[in-house]
Amino acid sequence: MPSHQTRIARTKPLHLHRAAGGALVRLLGALLLLLVVVWAAISVGAGSLRPAEVQRRILDLPKNAVFEGAMVTGRVTASGDPVLAAHFPCSADEAVARRPIVLVHGTPDTMGAWWPLLFGPGALAGTADVWTLEVVGHGMLGDAEGPFSFQRCADHVAGSLDSLELSGVTLVGNSYGGEFCWRVAADRPDLVDRLVLIDCSGLPRSDDQFLPEEVKMREWSVARLGYLLNSEDRVAFALDPHFDGAADEERVREVFLGLENRTNWGAMIDLVRDENGERAGDLVRIEAPTLLVFGELDQAYSPAAFGAEFERRIPDARLEVIAGAGHYPHEQEPALVAGLLQEFHDLPVTRPGAR
Repeated sequence: MPSHQTRIARTKPLHLHRAAGGALVRLLGALLLLLVVVWAAISVGAGSLRPAEVQRRILDLPKNAVFEGAMVTGRVTASGDPVLAAHFPCSADEAVARRPIVLVHGTPDTMGAWWPLLFGPGALAGTADVWTLEVVGHGMLGDAEGPFSFQRCADHVAGSLDSLELSGVTLVGNSYGGEFCWRVAADRPDLVDRLVLIDCSGLPRSDDQFLPEEVKMREWSVARLGYLLNSEDRVAFALDPHFDGAADEERVREVFLGLENRTNWGAMIDLVRDENGERAGDLVRIEAPTLLVFGELDQAYSPAAFGAEFERRIPDARLEVIAGAGHYPHEQEPALVAGLLQEFHDLPVTRPGAR
């Protein structure tokens, strides 16, 4: 058995225990204070670009000068959310009074995404009365309070149309914007005479159909802080596969700027987590004739799995597949998509009440 002296030799002096314990307490206190400071900074939006600055920088992009000159502001929806739109009137006088075309972007995006369709080859602008809407929680409307959902965004689109006194429109939406639009068509048939869905969401997806970046946003507990690590390289990494490996630099910067705002980033996370196909059963309620435009190579919503199912579920729908295009066929093949849209827009509608 060890002696009393041996036991004493192996035991630290009491003052050393106290010193070590005090150091540990100070370290834990410092870490706690650091966490409180970081959390307080995040809570007040540290690292987040203010909405007004986001708007200024987005509109400063050379391609977006045309949107700044066409901007319609100063209106709100019935629920109090701001309305932001751009209006491009038809250059043919006899066509000005025709049913408008209204374009709704996806997530995380801004109305600038429609530039190729409006002003690229086969330019839609000037051939019809065209409006573009900014959706709450996106791009230049990052000053609203969350949480966000597909239904809230759909209600914002409907509220924007009401505020702008637009009805009987040809409503066009891409990706998540497509789901915002078809929900409007199902809920407010008085607003929509024709519906165009471009590579849109709204059907149930199995776990293996979500893209890797979507899985991270759906599952990672720290995903809401991602705006602190936002960069143009990260945005390009996510967009490039949808554009044959080379997304346009201005488009990358546009999306990057929108995501520099904490509210917009949070809205993206909310919507990715809200995508569940829960209203797919309402597709049968859509009365408006519907044109489905899907890129042949879409990695998120393939035309075979999703386009064909939308065509089956929506009563009066037809599917057009754009060869060689991905998730953004209106940007990759703007002349082709503009031609399809204009032809569809000009078709007579026999539905009661439609124009």
